[in-house]
Amino acid sequence: MSAQLTRNRRWPGRVLVVLGVVLGFPSLVTLVLGTGTLFAAQSNPFTFFSSYSWTTIAPFLVALGVLGLVLAVLTILAGHRRVGGVVAVVALAGTIWSGVVTGSIVHAAADAGGSVDVFAALTPGSMDARSDARPVYEQVAGQRLHASVYRPASSGGDAPVIMYIHGGGWINGSDAELGHDRRWYADRGYLVVSVDYRLATTTHATWDEAPADVACALVWTQEHAASYGGDPDRIVLSGDSAGGNLAVNLAYSAALGTATSGCGGTVPVPDAVVTQYPVVDPQDAYDHGYPAPAFEPRSFTDDYLGGTPAQHPDRMTAISSSTYVSRKAPPTLVIEPQRDGLIPSTGVESWVAAAREAGAPVTSAPVPFANHTFDQAASGTLGNQAALTITTAYLHRIGLAP
Repeated sequence: MSAQLTRNRRWPGRVLVVLGVVLGFPSLVTLVLGTGTLFAAQSNPFTFFSSYSWTTIAPFLVALGVLGLVLAVLTILAGHRRVGGVVAVVALAGTIWSGVVTGSIVHAAADAGGSVDVFAALTPGSMDARSDARPVYEQVAGQRLHASVYRPASSGGDAPVIMYIHGGGWINGSDAELGHDRRWYADRGYLVVSVDYRLATTTHATWDEAPADVACALVWTQEHAASYGGDPDRIVLSGDSAGGNLAVNLAYSAALGTATSGCGGTVPVPDAVVTQYPVVDPQDAYDHGYPAPAFEPRSFTDDYLGGTPAQHPDRMTAISSSTYVSRKAPPTLVIEPQRDGLIPSTGVESWVAAAREAGAPVTSAPVPFANHTFDQAASGTLGNQAALTITTAYLHRIGLAP
């Protein structure tokens, strides 16, 4: 009877040991991933991919770390001091590190005028959302180019317009992707138009076609904004990654009067530009970007140019954003992840500094512990909230609020 009673008393402690070890594992993962942040993101696969996770999972790691710490303490009190002590140390270290990461992102967003709800980040959602309309804005070379339109939730016909240009290394992507973000802006009073453009392939370069397409889309957007509830005299040009390159080059060349639309018309000068991790220095990305599987900067740049930069220096000059920098450039926001290994942050930051030196009104909003596409894993994540709210805060500051 006493032996049975002893066993009955021991099993709760054993359960606590198992649960503590299980919940201590995420904290161990936290520390391993944290090690990757000590080195440049493009150093190797470990440092590159470790930095992709923070803006999505950091709040979960905090919660699991705290729970693991509580169970570790209970394990110690149940008499399993050695195991409980090890789990407690790992859980505490993991909680502190993931808390620092979470706090740093929240603080950076606040510094840039944005806001992040950490508790909301624990319930991420889909990045999909249907548009209200998807007209063809141009048909060229047998291809129909679409514009996904998201009407403002409420408007007297004077909603500011955001024309968004998708990323994808100039070789993939669609106007219909990331609909959640486009809808998010529309729900806050913006008319959003996400546009398609011709993509490059291994046999067909589009370094001159894609810019003409998005210029055509900008002409179309201004001409049709009023019919969708927007103000054609208040247009923001937006883009991510390769789309950021196209957005900056289009806006800046329009300011210089050199932008050419593939469908004719006068290309308007947008009132502002908002970009995230833009390929503003394609040569730096080509030379130093991490060769991610199936999406490598050298490969997609070669496709876009129709050869290497050395073979086509004139084309490289044409796609480089430095070519179009001037004091006439519209106000520009660059939201830049500080751990970007695909389009290295150092190259983007150097371009921002040079553009400012040349007189372009460029504002930079750094996001710590974030890599390329940090905001696109799911809706409502730390990164997603930061990017959206930093953007709207900036537009409010420069007078482009709904």
